[in-house]
Amino acid sequence: MNYRFKLVGSPRFRVIEILAGGGSALVEWRLETGRTHQIRAHAKYLGIPLLGDEVYGGTRSMALDRLQQKNSCNLPGQLLQLISNLERPCLHALTLGFMHPHTGKKVHFSCLPPADFAEVLSGLRSVNTEKIANLEKVHH
Repeated sequence: MNYRFKLVGSPRFRVIEILAGGGSALVEWRLETGRTHQIRAHAKYLGIPLLGDEVYGGTRSMALDRLQQKNSCNLPGQLLQLISNLERPCLHALTLGFMHPHTGKKVHFSCLPPADFAEVLSGLRSVNTEKIANLEKVHH
């Protein structure tokens, strides 16, 4: 991936891991507005919709088709079931931070992904994972 463009108001992103033989990826997004819609809309525009995002093109059936294409149908039944049962986009805010409006101090929060997200990620990693060595590269 070597994108050289910037969408107006677009979030920054970088690929952390290629999962399941390229059928999926773990991506870090850095927001400018703090709205999940921003990630979902830009991911769809870039042709990389979020797994489980039925509204913005990352449908479960599309994800299953792509995973099966990339992995010659060698996917564990448990992973197929997890993806089939997704009821939301696989999107999680690992960390949030902002300047407190009254004190002016930086405030940071972090939270591990919920069980459904963690299970899908673990399942995708069990098929195949490739960590991206150069994490300095941020796409605009």
